[in-house]
Amino acid sequence: MELSARKKLILKTIVGDYIRTAEPVGSKSLASRPELRFSSATIRNEMSELEEMGFLEKPHTSAGRVPSPAGYRLYVDELMGIPDLPLAEVEGINKIMQLKVKELDRLISEAGRLISNLTDYTTVAVTPVMQRISIIKFEIITVSPQNFVIVVVTNTGVVKNKMVRTAFPVEADAVELLTYVLNQTLTGIPLESITPERLDIVRRAAGLSALLAPVAEYISELIEELSEQKVFLRGASKLLSQPEYQDASKAQQLLDFITEHPNMPQLKTISRDFDGVRIMIGPENGEGPLSQASMIYATYNIGDFGRGVIGLVGPTRMDYAKLSARLSLFSKQLNKLIAETFFEEDK
Repeated sequence: MELSARKKLILKTIVGDYIRTAEPVGSKSLASRPELRFSSATIRNEMSELEEMGFLEKPHTSAGRVPSPAGYRLYVDELMGIPDLPLAEVEGINKIMQLKVKELDRLISEAGRLISNLTDYTTVAVTPVMQRISIIKFEIITVSPQNFVIVVVTNTGVVKNKMVRTAFPVEADAVELLTYVLNQTLTGIPLESITPERLDIVRRAAGLSALLAPVAEYISELIEELSEQKVFLRGASKLLSQPEYQDASKAQQLLDFITEHPNMPQLKTISRDFDGVRIMIGPENGEGPLSQASMIYATYNIGDFGRGVIGLVGPTRMDYAKLSARLSLFSKQLNKLIAETFFEEDK
């Protein structure tokens, strides 16, 4: 059923009031609004019809109503406008995005912290499954004849190292040979191409060495770690400032759900795309604690590696318009920063 212009105006006003106050909205308060030139009785009848249609809900015994998930969806898709950010805020976002971080995971984690501080909401940043990641350099540093530091550098700027101890002393020539073979055999190829067969080539070329076993074990650990999708949660305590999450146990359930489900923010296309931003409301997020929350998210592009997700999570009573505008600008700056940091040299 098509909603009349009057119903849409009343619904839009209710959503706006509830976002600001977190209190159910009654017909009397609406009747005093200058933009609603209708009687209290007319507004009350319209609100009853909106409730019957599933766009409003009546919490407990309150005389007022609150938007339902369907009401929020209609508001987001048809009634909401994306405001222009003040110039000072645009300049502020541009300034804070001048990060000097060369490691992708750290950059995404730091970006999540910044957008959390900017919006005062909890932020979730999810990396893609890094199928195109590769190792570009191995280095083995001798600390003593039986103690060594293995250093690995990836094409995403990640630097990993581990101290290992061998059962027997290893000569400098053997360390140098193993380092050379590793760099010749295992660098510049996707992680999934570092197979047991390729490691056998390393063993045959480097010869028997007490250092070979711990190096091979560390490479296996590293492949598993680097291939995992990562979830960075920033500003978790900000959730507690929302009236809907004053119950700490409810907030904790939501935060645990997010951190324990790496694939949680699915790139769905239920909603409109607002300049690169999508909004998932309540039940649209599936079952679990997210079914009572909303997500506003955007993607960031890391070239051949795929797309990651960065977004805000909070109650369904979020200021979707303002937060979408901020996240849209932020994600554009993040994409620009990633391109300048990791891909400019490839041009």
